[in-house]
Amino acid sequence: MEMNVSINGNDLSTRVRRTLQDMAVIRQSLLDISEESPNVPADPSKCLDLELAGELKSVVDALRLLLWAYIKALSAKSGRAPAEVLNWYKMELAVEMLRSVGPRPAASQGCISDFENLVNHTLAAAAPAPKAHIQ
Repeated sequence: MEMNVSINGNDLSTRVRRTLQDMAVIRQSLLDISEESPNVPADPSKCLDLELAGELKSVVDALRLLLWAYIKALSAKSGRAPAEVLNWYKMELAVEMLRSVGPRPAASQGCISDFENLVNHTLAAAAPAPKAHIQ
């Protein structure tokens, strides 16, 4: 089944953000269910079934393909190979993880800060140059 749906960039961004929000709600619901006491009777509205788990796995597989298509589109737009865009994204995640560690002791502040600055400068230099947007 092929769909001929043309959506603009804003609509695509809105749909992706809405999907991410939905996934966050689903994740939190699953965490809530897993944290419930086993002695408390299960709420029938929160029951999970194996068939639904299979459907969820199919959706996750589809999301992987969608993410790869998204990365390929980004790479085409930037003029870089998909692997370069993916590596850049992985580096962004690594930098974000370093930032999320929280406050660091003053003694190691310089070393980490210098490394973070180095990575940030590298990312800025390696980032695809923005192309002029023609409407």
